[in-house]
Amino acid sequence: MSIINKPPEMVKREYELQEPIAAAVEKYATFIESAPDHVVNSALKMVISRAVEFRRRHQQAQSQKKDGHPTAKAAQA
Repeated sequence: MSIINKPPEMVKREYELQEPIAAAVEKYATFIESAPDHVVNSALKMVISRAVEFRRRHQQAQSQKKDGHPTAKAAQA
């Protein structure tokens, strides 16, 4: 087992940000001596990890897939 793990896979996406947010991301990245991509990734991780309802629904969907039960979207199709 290696001591250092592989970094997570990066996927290129394109999103539009409001100007004040884009400027803040750039300034924060400079402040912490990092890349803007790292700032956006970290901020989104924090937001998503704190979204209790989202996590609950995501976990339900995952358990339904494992149990072989169709998800709500699949059942509607």
